[in-house]
Amino acid sequence: MTKLQTARRAILAVAAVLVAAPLRGARAQAREDQGRTDRRQAGLPGPGGGTSSLIWARNETEFRQALQDGVAEGFLPMFDPRTDIEQSSTIVLEQRKNEGMTWGANGNHAKIRWVGSGGQDMIVIQGVNGVANRGFYFEKFNLYGGGYSRAPCGACLKLRAPLGDVGALYKFTLRDIYTSYGTYGIFLQGAVFEGMCENVHGENHTKDGMHMEHTNVGQGNPGIVSNIQLIHPNMSRNLGSGVKSVYSCNAAFGSFVLNAEGGIVAPEGLRVGFANNGENTGEAVYVVPNNGYGSYILYSEGSTDGSTHARRWDSTKNDWVSVGKPMLYLVSRGAGVTETGNHVATYGGAMGSSAVRIVK
Repeated sequence: MTKLQTARRAILAVAAVLVAAPLRGARAQAREDQGRTDRRQAGLPGPGGGTSSLIWARNETEFRQALQDGVAEGFLPMFDPRTDIEQSSTIVLEQRKNEGMTWGANGNHAKIRWVGSGGQDMIVIQGVNGVANRGFYFEKFNLYGGGYSRAPCGACLKLRAPLGDVGALYKFTLRDIYTSYGTYGIFLQGAVFEGMCENVHGENHTKDGMHMEHTNVGQGNPGIVSNIQLIHPNMSRNLGSGVKSVYSCNAAFGSFVLNAEGGIVAPEGLRVGFANNGENTGEAVYVVPNNGYGSYILYSEGSTDGSTHARRWDSTKNDWVSVGKPMLYLVSRGAGVTETGNHVATYGGAMGSSAVRIVK
């Protein structure tokens, strides 16, 4: 073999190595990426002990454990959007150490379906004696209360602080919560205050889409729901009210359709109702029988055909039963309640009706 032939063979060998190296590297990288994907999907640690940032809960046990781990360890679990589970018993979350930082969960549009006994709450966030729980944060969940085909759950989501200020839940955020077919959608009870609820939904509940309730009023440890901000509450087709509110609430940009008792029912008064819309939603969109510390109903709209109203199916009679009245007013108010810039639109059989007006 000549020196020229030897040199050529050496050059070809080097070229083959250079070509093969990136191919082997690409194949190895592909295998490594696939391994990471498989381990992420299985919820197992990856190289170096790391885990996926998303939790794909396959069942109720895994879902419950993820929520409880977040509360206990002070982090906010984020679920994989494929999370779709059935829940058979109440999940109660109590944070016993709070540094004033956010805690709770991001469902990433997880779907939770109630299959337990009727009347039991789905998820309860409960205040703890001696712990000032700030910063609860809960967003992007679908909570189905089971009531379409069985006895409904109690509340789909309940924030509960019955002990008063010693176990308060405050500075909380609820966002993008979709509840349906329970007894209640969202329930605020006791010392639950300084909170924002944005784009929260309550539909087809046997009572209220959203319910607020004080505890121990007149006793030494009252639990007062207060300073609640509702931004775009969408509460419709409930057999109670859209929102049963306490006085200390600002509600804006909401939608209320076909509720039995009204869009916003506020027995104590309502600080502000602004730019809300209600259609055929009880006799009045707003029911505010008391002025409280000053109640203002501003720039809202009602629309009615004068006849459509809430009904429920009665299986014993095999027929629909009326549970609400046709809408005639924008606001049913007590003395002192201020209304400004509101109007009612009519269509169908209500066109030109003198019975339809802004104030009852």
